Amino acid sequence: MFRRRWVFALTFLATIALTAVVLALLPRSYTATSALLLQPREAEPVKVNDRGFVAPADDNLIDTAVQVIRSPTLTLDVVRHLGIAKTAEFGGTGNTSEAERERLAVNRLLTHTLVRRIGVTYLVEISASSTSAEQAAKIANALAGRYIQLDKTKKQASSSQSARYVEGQASALRRQAVTDDAALQTYMVRNNLMSAQGATMAEQEVSELNRQIADAQAQLAEQRGKLGAAQAQIARGGGGADIGSALASETVRQLRQQEAQASARLAQLDARYGALHPEVAEARDELADIRSQLEAELARIVSGLRGDVQIAASRLASLQSSRAQAKGALAQNSSAQVGRLELERRAEASRAIYSAYLTRAKETAQASELPNADATIASMARAPDLPASPNYLLSALVGFFAAIAIASVATAVAEYLEDTVSTRADIETGLGATYAGAIPTLSSATRAKVGGITPQDYVATRPMSLFTESMRNLATYLGLMTADNGTQVITITSALPREGKSTTSMCLARALSMSKRRVVLVDADVRHHSTSNAFRPSRETEGLFRVLDGSSSIEEALIQDDRTTLHILPTFGPRSPDDVIAESTMAALITDLKQRFDIVVIDSAPVLGVAETRMISRLSDCTLVVACWRRTSVKAVRTTLDLLAQSGSRVGGVALSRVNIKEFASAGLTDAFGYYKKFKGYYVD
Repeated sequence: MFRRRWVFALTFLATIALTAVVLALLPRSYTATSALLLQPREAEPVKVNDRGFVAPADDNLIDTAVQVIRSPTLTLDVVRHLGIAKTAEFGGTGNTSEAERERLAVNRLLTHTLVRRIGVTYLVEISASSTSAEQAAKIANALAGRYIQLDKTKKQASSSQSARYVEGQASALRRQAVTDDAALQTYMVRNNLMSAQGATMAEQEVSELNRQIADAQAQLAEQRGKLGAAQAQIARGGGGADIGSALASETVRQLRQQEAQASARLAQLDARYGALHPEVAEARDELADIRSQLEAELARIVSGLRGDVQIAASRLASLQSSRAQAKGALAQNSSAQVGRLELERRAEASRAIYSAYLTRAKETAQASELPNADATIASMARAPDLPASPNYLLSALVGFFAAIAIASVATAVAEYLEDTVSTRADIETGLGATYAGAIPTLSSATRAKVGGITPQDYVATRPMSLFTESMRNLATYLGLMTADNGTQVITITSALPREGKSTTSMCLARALSMSKRRVVLVDADVRHHSTSNAFRPSRETEGLFRVLDGSSSIEEALIQDDRTTLHILPTFGPRSPDDVIAESTMAALITDLKQRFDIVVIDSAPVLGVAETRMISRLSDCTLVVACWRRTSVKAVRTTLDLLAQSGSRVGGVALSRVNIKEFASAGLTDAFGYYKKFKGYYVD
């Protein structure tokens, strides 16, 4: 994704620009909204007390209000009031009659308005759209105002009719309510049903006796529980020592203390004098007397508990007898209570109806004088600042995410359509060739500022750098670092120009010469001669061609590198038609160079452009093909390998040049550069 950032950025910006143009060309429409608050009243003239019941919102009433607002009659009134039939937006253009223009304006206004209920509330929202913000606000407010005016007229007529009806009924209902109240009071006096706090005297007496009986039953249960616990303790042989009343008795506590003291004294005397001593016998009698008193006190406490149980039981029996008598009196009033309840309901209903009519009479009298509509304007429509269509914020968000999506698709398509050599798999799987390694760019291989230094000079000045180490790795792969292999001749070529072939040749030759090897670099790229320009800017000698035609010796043509022990055989291109590289003369030159040097590096021309490169490659021990990373197409490298194979050349492998190792490593590509961060301390920039 990162290496396709320009494709992504350009596609993203183009989509954003297209979105902006479309938004600028779309027609603008403004929407203003007003809100009506409906306050529906009951349909019947009198509302009887509903004891807190609240009726739900009348859906039919609100739906009716919505349809009235959208009715052609009300819309026509708004069209005439605002004069919008004369505008081009609603009335149209042309020589048509006023009635036809009004009909057209009504139809268009109905399509430009939206009336809807807000949720389940009594609020009705009126939205009007227009090309003018002020016109949209005027239409929304006019629709709301016209509906309120119509409702006021209707309510005025309804209030007058209700007032006349209620006044006629209130007088008769008042007389009926007075009659029913008098009948109820007479009945209660006659049947002795006087009450206090909503209950008769008999009912209150029974209720009080029930409460006292419950307390007496609880008290009896408590006393029986205490007596039962005491008897159970005595039955277990405890002597009543743990009875609650005994534990609380001061007399029992003192006797317990005396018993303990007498027991201790008896034990001391018995141990000192023996059982037959008179003092021992006296102490034993004293202890027996104390225990006899203690048993008598405990028996008295148990007897007291029995007395408490009998008292509680007697009180309960008395209360139950009184309740039975009260229930008898209450039963005598049962038939009379039925009649009282019927009269109470009748009197209460009469009072409620009369009260409702009386209240309604006052309301209708006031409403007839000052009629109010059942709707008010909850919010006035204001001229909107921004158009509703197009929605700039929503459109911008849609355009933004669409730009991201389109840019991502464009990036993916570009990635899919890419046919360049970029990974080891492209070489080994796609081309069926051997991967020789990767040559990084100088900027990505060092953290230092390289300025204007060239890669070949950087190799000489930074022998312990990562970039120089990549050249040693390449030489090791090609077998050039072993001294016992004899003189080796390697040709470095590429499929197309400007793929880093000459730079690789110069850097590799210098790296080899720094390892105490005799190395010569032959510039066989006679048309471009980048190596000669780098090491020999002047053109005083022709070098290669003069050696090939025999007009100059090798010693005279060779030049010495001023930084290393490297020798260079330069060339500055053909000067005459006879300046060609023949196979026989080139073979003789290579044989002569092998006798003088350990390694011969030949910088040749691109294979696809110059035929003589295949001949030079055939004369070499090994040929290295350099392909520019993410630039050279797979087809070009495949064609180069096929041509070299047809000429009988021995291809040592394909190396990737100009590799950005940071992107190379972040992409997870299989290579030693994937671990370069772990070896930063091993290199000196």
